[in-house]
Amino acid sequence: MYLIKPWRVFSLFITPPLIFSLFLIMGPAMAGASVKIEAPDSADISLRGPLSLERAIEIALENHPSLKEAKSNVDSQSARLGQSAAAARPRVSASSSYGYSYSEAGGERGSMNTEFTLQQTIFDWNRTELSIKEARQQLEALLLDENGTEEDVARSVMDAYFSLNRSERAVKIAAERLENYSKRLKWAEDFYHLGAKAKIEVTRAQTDLATAKLDMVSSQGARQKALSNLAYAMGVAMSTPEILEDGLEFVPYDINLSEAIDTAMNNRDDLKAQSVRIEAARTSLALAKKGMSPTLSGSAGYSFTGEIDPFDERGWRVSVGLSIPVTDGGETRERVKQAEANLEGVMARWESMAQNVILQARTSHASLVEARESVEAAYEAERQAYETLNLALGRYQAGVGESLEISDAVDGYARSRLSVLTALYNHKSAEVELKRIMGVITQ
Repeated sequence: MYLIKPWRVFSLFITPPLIFSLFLIMGPAMAGASVKIEAPDSADISLRGPLSLERAIEIALENHPSLKEAKSNVDSQSARLGQSAAAARPRVSASSSYGYSYSEAGGERGSMNTEFTLQQTIFDWNRTELSIKEARQQLEALLLDENGTEEDVARSVMDAYFSLNRSERAVKIAAERLENYSKRLKWAEDFYHLGAKAKIEVTRAQTDLATAKLDMVSSQGARQKALSNLAYAMGVAMSTPEILEDGLEFVPYDINLSEAIDTAMNNRDDLKAQSVRIEAARTSLALAKKGMSPTLSGSAGYSFTGEIDPFDERGWRVSVGLSIPVTDGGETRERVKQAEANLEGVMARWESMAQNVILQARTSHASLVEARESVEAAYEAERQAYETLNLALGRYQAGVGESLEISDAVDGYARSRLSVLTALYNHKSAEVELKRIMGVITQ
């Protein structure tokens, strides 16, 4: 009798259908094995020409790593949704086996068996549907989180942008102060040579000029730090903006408190995401209650086997099965308790977030009103300090002013300009913060 020999197993065992099945199974795994983790691209990105705030935010939304992380979370949850949906689809498997034996009484025996099986869940009392629904709700929440991350990135860019505007203006103020003290030193030296002023006038002027130079160096250092902060906020830390548009002009932003609170409660992506998570927790609770539900499934198979010819015997089968859990040791009960506690937790979290949003809106609105009034007061103080400076410069140039008078006037005018600058920055920051709280910073 001619048997299937071991050395023929390879050609008989690896059948074309089985090869195709292995290809479908192993293909994605082999493709995934080639994925490499690369270091972040730290190449310098050129930012030539005036950099507007809109362009800075655009660059950040394209490059900031926190947005890439948020997108990866969305992609991961999307894959999880696909896994949940796969449970509702049919599953096909293939198996093949070979057996060979030898005994003195029976001699050699060899046989081969191959089978293809199709399995399908017919009805599981909506467990699969609930699982898909919960995964879809979690995906929706992560998409809202991604939108919230965009808001946070835009807010960081705006803070850094306006901070750099402030630093650049501070450098100009320091330069003007330095110029005023340079003029004062020249006049003091001229008066000293003419015998109209004592040597101490020159010494005081030199001291004030040295202090102004020190302030200039400090202002320039602050500007360089602000440049680095803006590049970091944009997600391109190795880049250096060349020219910035000045965005600190005073444009009053008027909105009443009730409107701000209503807008925040309706627009905040984190509140929307938490609301979706509440619905997902309810779905998870409903799914947990299905733990003891039966499962109706069906399967079909086709097989062939033989000792001499692997296709000697062929057959197919069809079956329907109903699985009814009798006891699970209390696992379902505990899962339900866990889901109920989780639902209470996410609902409490929403309430806490809502209270915090209201608090932020109220405090930010108060800061905006305060900043607006401070700008008006700072401008008035600057006008008065400017008049005082002109009078002091005129008196000193005419030889009738004192060193202390002009020092106070120059310092007072510089302080008044810095106060205006601080008030403008605070107003812009308060406006940005209120818009962030209302969820309209990118609108």
